[in-house]
Amino acid sequence: MIGNRKPMHPGLVLSEVYLRELNLNQSQFAAKCGCSPRKINEIVNGKRSISPDFALTLEKILGTTAEMWVRIQAEYDLWVARRKAA
Repeated sequence: MIGNRKPMHPGLVLSEVYLRELNLNQSQFAAKCGCSPRKINEIVNGKRSISPDFALTLEKILGTTAEMWVRIQAEYDLWVARRKAA
């Protein structure tokens, strides 16, 4: 069990690690992904989840694995659900 420590939202990982490393802003990254800048903004700000379909897009664009993104999202979602159930 992760415990009380809040896991990072995958949008924070995307922003702080990948966008910063690639020196891309949200609009530039959205263009690379073929999605709206709003979608990237909502993910980065923790207001939107990374779906399995979008995890596949990230895999292709970033050279990561879709499993990594799905796992980060699942850990975050489970933490939120545990907090609500408590």
